[in-house]
Amino acid sequence: MRTQRHYDLEYKRQTVEYILEERKSVAQVARELDISPNTLYGWLKQYKRKSKQIDGQGGESQPFDEQDIRQLQKQIRDLQEENAILKKGDAHLRERPEVKYAFIHKHRFEFRVEKMCEVFKVSRSGYYAWLNRPKSNRKQRKERLAKRIKQIFMASRRLYGSPKITQVLRSEETISQKTVARIMNELNLRSRTVKKYKATTNSNHGLPVHENKLNQQFVVEAPNKVWVADITYVPTDEGWLYLASIMDLYHREIVGWYAGKQMTKALVLKALDRAYERKQPKTPVLHHSDRGSQYASKEYQKRLAEYDMIGSMSRKGNCYDNACIESFHSIIKKELIYLEKFKTREEAIKRIYEYIEFFYNRKRIHSSIGYHTPTEYERMYYESSKKVA
Repeated sequence: MRTQRHYDLEYKRQTVEYILEERKSVAQVARELDISPNTLYGWLKQYKRKSKQIDGQGGESQPFDEQDIRQLQKQIRDLQEENAILKKGDAHLRERPEVKYAFIHKHRFEFRVEKMCEVFKVSRSGYYAWLNRPKSNRKQRKERLAKRIKQIFMASRRLYGSPKITQVLRSEETISQKTVARIMNELNLRSRTVKKYKATTNSNHGLPVHENKLNQQFVVEAPNKVWVADITYVPTDEGWLYLASIMDLYHREIVGWYAGKQMTKALVLKALDRAYERKQPKTPVLHHSDRGSQYASKEYQKRLAEYDMIGSMSRKGNCYDNACIESFHSIIKKELIYLEKFKTREEAIKRIYEYIEFFYNRKRIHSSIGYHTPTEYERMYYESSKKVA
């Protein structure tokens, strides 16, 4: 049975600002975060009460154009459009009409059909006659797959490659990864992830450390049994931003996170407090981290004891002992941090909030949990537990 969750003031502010700035409906955000709409309305009311509302619109009036200027501008636009069509379709000029028709149809939302027919020296009536011909079953399937593949790709924030898209499609029909890869190549759909690296762990200290009780046993039988924690960095124009994260090993959800401009024990304590307040585990949790001074600090160890958690730490110099949470930090860097340039730390925090809370935890499928999302996999566990009971 799930217990009531608690959220700190900063999380509430981040959620309200996301609703207002992204113009999301309260109902949609409530569904995605699994929070009561009434709760979100309460947060909005508190936020608006404390904030000054500034309304106003401004703009300069557009100058009046003479008829001859408008005519010249139209001619320039026509020439620019013709140039753009030739730049993209010059290879089709000597092709048979069917090939030209296919190009026209593909780019019909980018250029005017009338203009493309004029450039390629084909009639509009011939194009529409070609368009209305019945399609073969094979072509219909390919078009349907192309549309679905693009839909999945865009929903993944242009991050999924052919392996993950294939897994999503296999829940709907039989399809090979080779087919998906070929269609993605034709649609010019490529994953936009990148790779970089910077070390953040400082284990050169004299503080006591725990033995490695986890011992790379990453398969867990239930939620709230094993949590893993780590810190990573985010570059901004203002300087470094540090992100502390805690993952539940069972369903791979990021149950707690916090970002700040200093890599201190306060940073990791805030992430731990968020995780505990949100999940409120009823039995002892094995808490695993590296040997960093933040996690080995007296304050952090005291908080673990207060929360009835059992400490575990990676062996010195062994990156595999905490592979799951380090993998998450690698993913968020490839899928978000290295794809964007943040002017301020606050801007980076907003994007991290959106990525973790709306995409990673609730929409991104994970191969380690059978290509389910973390929240979906957790829900499946509790539904299965109810049936057994």
